[in-house]
Amino acid sequence: MEKYLGIIGKSYHEYADYLWHDILHPSFHSFFWWTIILSLFFFGLEALRPWRKEQSLFRTDFWLDLFYVFFNLFLFSLIVWAAGQQILTQLFDDFIGLFGLDNIVAFEVHKLPVWAYYLILFLVGDFVSWNVHRILHRIDWMWEFHKVHHSVAQMGFAAHVRYHWMENLIYWVFRFLPFAILGADMSQIFAIHVFNVAFGHFNHVNATVNPRVTGTVLGALLGLGISSLYAQDWWMWPVWIGSGVLLFGIVLGKYMRYH
Repeated sequence: MEKYLGIIGKSYHEYADYLWHDILHPSFHSFFWWTIILSLFFFGLEALRPWRKEQSLFRTDFWLDLFYVFFNLFLFSLIVWAAGQQILTQLFDDFIGLFGLDNIVAFEVHKLPVWAYYLILFLVGDFVSWNVHRILHRIDWMWEFHKVHHSVAQMGFAAHVRYHWMENLIYWVFRFLPFAILGADMSQIFAIHVFNVAFGHFNHVNATVNPRVTGTVLGALLGLGISSLYAQDWWMWPVWIGSGVLLFGIVLGKYMRYH
């Protein structure tokens, strides 16, 4: 028990230090400031090109959803998940230790090229999330938590993060085993976190844009994500970003024109 109490205390201290440093020291790898920038971008898109033109820019529950953005993406980790994740990891390690195992890593994906590493983690994470979402709709006691997300009266970018804090636990418990087998730690996968926030905002935004603009936005997100993998080579950022915008702006734009 003393070991677990020590883990809890250490995790709170470490995450509080990380979050405080992330807020006070904006950088290319600052998840807090990426969240701010992305939220402002989609808020601006709602102001310039609203889909539901009769809907107020500061729609019903706008400020409530904005609270959820900061609570679910940051404060929840400080209050619950930073400690919960490390406790879960330690309990799992102690459990498999009973069978004489140090870990159950079956595929050491971290040894793959960085693009393959991220691609595999993204696909696995998205597949798990899709199935958990289905379960949230089918199991009654889980639906009681998930219906918070479906209580949105007027759609907007921040509605993406309106969900009960228990959903964080449910999603991460289901993700834990697949990522343990892959030897990955999602808390370290910065680019995927940024992409998920951006794509979630994009799926809920009250805006309408030309399909080519949609392709360009997705291309820019892809380019930024790839750039973050090679952030030490800052001079390569325009190359990756430009390539992503060009590729997705043309290919996806042409595809969406006919769908």
